[in-house]
Amino acid sequence: MATTPQDAAMLVLMRDQPGAGTKPEVLLVKRRSDRGFETGAYSFPGGALERIDYLPVALALSPGVTAEEAALRMPDVESSSRALGFWIAALRQTFAEADFLLARYGDGTLWEPSANDLRTLVWQRRSWQKGDTNFPNMMHELERWLATDLLVYFAHGLTPETPSPRFSTRCFLARVPFRVSPLPETSLAVDQLWVTAEEALRRHASGELQTTAITAKILQLLEPFSTAESAINHHLRLQSAEAL
Repeated sequence: MATTPQDAAMLVLMRDQPGAGTKPEVLLVKRRSDRGFETGAYSFPGGALERIDYLPVALALSPGVTAEEAALRMPDVESSSRALGFWIAALRQTFAEADFLLARYGDGTLWEPSANDLRTLVWQRRSWQKGDTNFPNMMHELERWLATDLLVYFAHGLTPETPSPRFSTRCFLARVPFRVSPLPETSLAVDQLWVTAEEALRRHASGELQTTAITAKILQLLEPFSTAESAINHHLRLQSAEAL
């Protein structure tokens, strides 16, 4: 008997390399085999949508994208708050797995964590992992807003029926500066890799790099673009997400 796929979100971080003629890179992570979502191979950061992602405490962290705007991009989602929850989930999982936290100061400028911010984040992440707090409360304590406006929803795909569980995954794309650095203490992934889509596909075809099915399809979508900006602009112009 077929089971209903779980909702999930995935975020492709893309950066332009310095120098003429270079192709943009994307960030791939390798999860531990006990994590449950697309494990054992390289993938983009992501995971299951959780109820906390679409509660008011989380939605309040997204001044750049409203629930109504999210619903326009995802008309097949049952409620506007749940639609915006996918944006929140993508950023939450990217922080949990890849140590990148895309956030803004209260004045709207992109957050660049200070040394004191990093110490606070380490403590708060440990508290989050122990279950003493949650991601939205952590952000409220930091007094930072999630940079949901940086995310472009561009694809929707289903993971294979086996192995279970199966996921209905909403895929987002965000451009980040080349010199952006991860925060300390990666915890849910055993490795991460910046690589061009072209190189990742070549290594996947040769058997050198194992990727998930959705990851391979996304790499194929992104391979033609010469810059991260051109990929972003292309998908901004589309009226609907691509089916994977």
